[in-house]
Amino acid sequence: MILTGPEVAHALENAEARHLALQVETYRGLTKREDVHTLEICGGVAALTENIFGRKLNHVTGLGMGTPVSVDAVEQLETAYNERGLDVEIDLCPHADGTTLAALTERGYAVNAFSNTYVRMLRDEDLTARPPEDIEIVTDRAVVEDVFVSHSIAGFEIQAVRRPPILLEALARIAVARADTMLFAAKLNGHLAGTGGMSVIATPVGKIAHLYIASTHPAHRGRGIQLALIRSRLAAARKAGCVMASITARPYNTSARNTERAGFSLAYTKATFVKRYSPAAQADSINRRASEAIAGGTLKAE
Repeated sequence: MILTGPEVAHALENAEARHLALQVETYRGLTKREDVHTLEICGGVAALTENIFGRKLNHVTGLGMGTPVSVDAVEQLETAYNERGLDVEIDLCPHADGTTLAALTERGYAVNAFSNTYVRMLRDEDLTARPPEDIEIVTDRAVVEDVFVSHSIAGFEIQAVRRPPILLEALARIAVARADTMLFAAKLNGHLAGTGGMSVIATPVGKIAHLYIASTHPAHRGRGIQLALIRSRLAAARKAGCVMASITARPYNTSARNTERAGFSLAYTKATFVKRYSPAAQADSINRRASEAIAGGTLKAE
């Protein structure tokens, strides 16, 4: 299997879209919020949650994978996000249908960021991976659940790009609540030093382990915690029957370096296409839809 080819890309995007949908579905279940939901559109998933969560839980992924994308479909996305006062942010795979770029160009989108999707085939040797002697990996869910939220928040609090504490808490609580997610904690010389999660997602090419929400407490960074957590999750993924594992990371950051050290390869780089929220554009969209409804006879003009 060619890791940089379209077959793998479609499987990875399928897993990424499913992962995002499950995050939103789980948050909806935790909060009982009726306005929290996803939209399935042109092969992708659009997440719509709380504005304070920013793009993390309010973006689109998988758009154009295996299906054409129309300008009308993109306008539908804009309407959904504009109604909430949100920018439209679309993480676009380079293997998306060619119509996707044309539609985004016509609608005036611009690229403002990139993210790397890494992949690694799993092998039997992964089952025998062991952490360094001073690091212990805890996988007993009953134990990890009690500490995961607070330590995940602590691990992410100091970042180059700071995230709101309410978002960090929501992401951790979502991971704990997801039945498809395995939780891991790393202890350094007996002290809790890092946490991480892994979801197992069925795709057309087999089960894929999606490694996510991994962080190290600032006091224990640079000690190999993240690498140990990655290798432990790879062993668990292989044991669970996964054929490959994936990680998404921003280029050049610490997560990307640890991912490459663990034997992952870069499958592709996604560009984030953005269209900023515009109150004027929202009003124009509402007026246009009203005019179309009147012309189509679904509304009566007074």
